[in-house]
Amino acid sequence: MLFPVFGCGGPRALPPATTDQSVRDAVLLVCDTPSRAQPDARDGVSMSDAIAGHLTDGIGNDRVLTLVEGWKTNGVNARELDALTKEARVTRCALRDTIGAR
Repeated sequence: MLFPVFGCGGPRALPPATTDQSVRDAVLLVCDTPSRAQPDARDGVSMSDAIAGHLTDGIGNDRVLTLVEGWKTNGVNARELDALTKEARVTRCALRDTIGAR
């Protein structure tokens, strides 16, 4: 017997992007960008391009969205990311780990 499996290993559903989104919620989504970019990278897209394509997924907070939009073309700014994670009190950020120290 075969049983279909739904939702296992697929992309996670993102909450709707709303302007009342907290900085913390937005930063958590930004930090999770590498996991959303992985499927694209497995399909042959460079990881940096895949990350750029997913940086703003689910981001509704205007300030975070404006900042992160610039990273799509200029690359992730580690100092700005560090400042955001500090402000949002986020201690682990997969995006920061992915870009490494610059």
